[in-house]
Amino acid sequence: MEKIKLEIPIAGVPEEVEIKDINVDDLILDEENPRIGYWKDNIMRITDSTSQGDLEIALKSGSYEDYNRLKRSIEVSEGAMEEIWTYPIEGGKYKIIDGNTRVLIYRDLREKYPHKDAYKRIRSKVLPPDISERSINFIRLIAHLRGVNDWQAYERARMLYILWQKGYTEEELKNTTKLSMTDIRRWHEAYRTMNEQFLPNYSYKPDALLKFSYFVEFEKIKDGMRRYGLSTKDFCDWVGNDEIIRAQDVRDLGKIFENDDVARILKEEGFQAAKYELSMSIPAYASRLFEHIEKCIIGLKRMSREEEESIISGEESKKKEKILELHEEVSKFVKLIKKYEE
Repeated sequence: MEKIKLEIPIAGVPEEVEIKDINVDDLILDEENPRIGYWKDNIMRITDSTSQGDLEIALKSGSYEDYNRLKRSIEVSEGAMEEIWTYPIEGGKYKIIDGNTRVLIYRDLREKYPHKDAYKRIRSKVLPPDISERSINFIRLIAHLRGVNDWQAYERARMLYILWQKGYTEEELKNTTKLSMTDIRRWHEAYRTMNEQFLPNYSYKPDALLKFSYFVEFEKIKDGMRRYGLSTKDFCDWVGNDEIIRAQDVRDLGKIFENDDVARILKEEGFQAAKYELSMSIPAYASRLFEHIEKCIIGLKRMSREEEESIISGEESKKKEKILELHEEVSKFVKLIKKYEE
């Protein structure tokens, strides 16, 4: 294709960007790519050296299903829909800022279809060689936080954390990502807690990365934990030992902290024991059926006089049928209860 030059504002600074096709062998994978954050936080605890081969393994293993899904899409269309972002480095090579996975897919497809030219070169937006680190970080942030791809929440939070450490203000991150200040702070703390206290002990678990949302929810109940003498380590162990298996379990910790007796059991016997005790006093906590019964009771109590009259008079016949059906089923069960008590 013919080279095209455009002026594009990046982080508020107009930059001249050249759009052209680049040989896939001339592209260098980005060791700062947010997609490999989890891998770096764990594998790189052991080694400081990162080869291009290591990066390729990390990118392909991070989300195998996503990789194959994108690969099938590119294979069907015989090319990527969006340009990658790069900048020139020494030796006639180009460092990839965004598009590392697409480049690997092109290399895979070139090997599969050696006779096709479609996968030998990839269209790229090429930035000036003197592009600032701030502008590079801006592109990474936009691509991985507001792009079309569904990146793992952990990787997004990692990117936020790194930029925060590099001096980005909360206001700058808020304006760039469109996240609220509260969410930015929670993601920042959740990433730090997970990376510093959870992953060193539980990164071997295959679903460890998927627990990030638990740590975001944890930020909302930390005060309750402290009030009852519980630590972040306690929470990490509940998650790591599979006592807490849903993000909803973390939200339900708030209900446990509303009951001193149950909170005491939580501290002394662990989450599962406290969860069982809570279910005894709040049936809706551990049963979808009783959750719906509770909502039904509240709904009946709050029903307006107008709706009551409409149902009773038969104007809303379907609602009347449901009320009568409910009465019939409840009556049957009440009879069983009374028979058992006799």
